[in-house]
Parts: sequence; structure tokens; C-alpha cells
Amino acid sequence: MNRFKSILLLGLLVLMVAMMAACQPAAPPATEPPAAEEAEEPAAERPVYRIGYIQASSDAYYQMQADAAQLVVDYINENEDFGVEMTFVTSEANPERELAHIEDFIAQNYDAIIDFTFAAETAQRGAQLANAADIPFFVVGSTAAEGSGRVTSNIKGDFVVMGGMIGSYIAENYPDSKIVIVQGTLGQGIVELFEEGFEANLGPNNEIVNRAPADWNAERAQNIMADWLANYDGEFDMVYAMNADIYLGVVRALEDADMLNDPIKIITHNGRPEDFEGVMEGKAVATNSNSPTYEAGVLLKVVTTHLQGGTVPELVITPSTMVDIDTPENLLGWGLDRGVVAYQEWEIGQ
Repeated sequence: MNRFKSILLLGLLVLMVAMMAACQPAAPPATEPPAAEEAEEPAAERPVYRIGYIQASSDAYYQMQADAAQLVVDYINENEDFGVEMTFVTSEANPERELAHIEDFIAQNYDAIIDFTFAAETAQRGAQLANAADIPFFVVGSTAAEGSGRVTSNIKGDFVVMGGMIGSYIAENYPDSKIVIVQGTLGQGIVELFEEGFEANLGPNNEIVNRAPADWNAERAQNIMADWLANYDGEFDMVYAMNADIYLGVVRALEDADMLNDPIKIITHNGRPEDFEGVMEGKAVATNSNSPTYEAGVLLKVVTTHLQGGTVPELVITPSTMVDIDTPENLLGWGLDRGVVAYQEWEIGQ
């Protein structure tokens, strides 16, 4: 009997163990360990180009081009997959200071140098130094003298063509005019080219009777004009004022002498608001419109294209137009936003 009870208890114990085992959750199926995630390649670093910009002076043309260039830089940094750090310095029309700025940019290993030269020979020397340092060297708005130095790209108006447009306008509309020229700065590589085109396109009865440099300065232009008017004896009836500042000085001298338009007329350059308004008011017969702010956008398009490995022309010509009272729509405009417009729309090689 005791043996029977023992067997019964043992059976019950086995049954209870079996039931407990059945109630345990099944072990999860064996799985392979998760594969290690492939290591992500680090994102390519956004290149930032350091560009040195030498401004010829603080006069309006140069300042507005520099201001527009800064707006283009801001646009690039917000919208492109590369960046630009632009350092602006001013030579204040001093060739020695201009060359010192070039040397500083070379010593600091800038990625590119832009020079709005006040002396073509200085730009040529700068090109030689930049070539030796293997730094791209760009000349804007003016030109470098001939020599062994290579300019990466020269971005400017065609000064011969621009002067020629003014000469043609006089030949067509004032074929018998006798002309005096109030010039900009000699030796910069601008005045001489303006005059080359101007003289080649005058009519057979036109004559240049005098000329003098005013260095793009209104006060000097006014003084030159006043001196000529002091002994005026009818020897000229047209003044070619080479930029808006010179126009302002000339028009003041003619108004002071009560001789504006009767007998002396003015033709000028730039299409800046001041000389454009003068044309619309009848104080100047016409102006050749070019835009330093638009040129700034073309400049930055060329420079950054080169820095990214693209091919750019050695000479890039920016546009100009003749504007008179009947053609105000030809004005190119000096608004600072014109730089961004040019950067967006200008096609290299056009």
C-alpha cells in the first residue's frame, strides 16, 4: 500500500512539472545579429574662395561697383554650393598703394586678386607678381599695359567702341561741331582708348580744338572749363565730358557763364543718374551708358567660374548703349541690384 502511494505521488509530481513547463512562453526563434550599418562617407566640405578686390578710388563709379560686388557675394553665399570671402581695399588712385595691396594679397595666399587699376603699368607689374605666385589675376573696368604678365581675364567695356559711339553720334547729329575734351586720368588705359574710337568716328567737318585731363573729378573739370570760357571766342561749341563727374563740373561752369546749349553743348559718358537726368532735362545732348554695377556681376561670374575649374575668356566685354532724350529705354542703369541680375543671366563667352 505504501509502495502504491509512493508511485501515485511520483506520477502526480511528474504531471505537475510537465504542466508547468507547458505554461512557460516559447523561446524566441534564434535570429542573426543585425548587420552593422555601413559607415556614411563624410559630406564634401563646401569650398570658400578668398578674393581680394582693389578699388581704384572712393569716387562713385568705383564705389558703386564695389558695393554691387558685395551684394553678389551675399547672393553667392546664400544660393551656391560654394562660398566667397571678399576683402575690399582702396588704392585711392595711388599706384604704389595699389601695388602694395597686390603684394599683401599674394603674401596672404588669396585664391584670386581683382584689380581696378589706376595705372595700366601697375596692373602689368601686378600680373607678373601674381603669375609668379600662381594666383589668378583679374583686371576689371580698365586694362593692364602690354608686358610679360598674363591677366587671367580682363572684364571691361570696349573703350574704343564706346568712344566711337560718341564720335558717331556727333558726326550724325552735329556734323560741323568743334569740340573740346575734358578727359579722365591719363595712363589708366581708358582715356586713350576712348579718344582713339572717338576721333576715328567723327565727321570730316568735326575738329578737336583742345583737351585737358580732369582725373574724373568734377571740381577739376569745372576749373578747366572756366579757364577755357574766360577767353572764349567761339572756337568750340561741343564739350566731350568723359564721365558723370566731369559732366557735373562742366555743366556748372557753363551755367555760371550762361553758355549752356547757347552756344556750347555737352555729350558725356556713364548713364549714372546725374548725367542721365541731365540728358532728360536737355543739359546734355546724349550719354554713353555703361553700368559698373552690372559689370560687378559679370566680374564675379567670370572669377568664380575660373576658380571652380571652368574656362573663361581672356577678354570679357560688358555692354554699353547711347541714350538721348528720345531713347531713355536704352539706359543700362546703376542700381546695385543690377550686379545680381548680371551674375544670374550672364553666360560666359557671350
